Amino acid sequence: MSIWDVKKDSEREEWLFVPHVSVGPLRFGMAPDEVSASLRSNAPISRHVKRTSGNSELVEAQFTKLGVTAYYGKGEVLACVAVDALVGPQVRLDGTALVARVPSEAEEWVCNHTDTHESDLIYTHAADPGSEDLGLILRAQRAGDIVLTRPLFLIREWAQRSWDCIPASEWSTF
Repeated sequence: MSIWDVKKDSEREEWLFVPHVSVGPLRFGMAPDEVSASLRSNAPISRHVKRTSGNSELVEAQFTKLGVTAYYGKGEVLACVAVDALVGPQVRLDGTALVARVPSEAEEWVCNHTDTHESDLIYTHAADPGSEDLGLILRAQRAGDIVLTRPLFLIREWAQRSWDCIPASEWSTF
């Protein structure tokens, strides 16, 4: 596989998204060791730790082989999951695939979904569509000469303040 190859849906794990509750085997509020255990033998490849006043706190853990990044909030509990468009699991909500979609189609889906369910529609500073009610932001990620969706699944508090909560490393992932 080259760096721009995109896994076919048939080659991806299948996960379900329950807004503000879980993404596949990951439940919001899990501790880092619970996240690692839920992802079986997929140990994180890299971790980013924030150090302040002699304290250290885990901010993110990247499970590169699986295509998942876990972001932790206060108390080191899971608050956000990003799924890589190229190799991450396929995550579905109401039967709809959210990973590695054409951004315009994904935007149309989220607009229709929020309208049908009378929930909010938001756009981030980077014009990514989403919904605080769903705890979902559909970011775009480069895949060679095209872009595909890289969804972020968030707890409600983070969905309301995504720019403040999500580490800068995520916003600079293209």
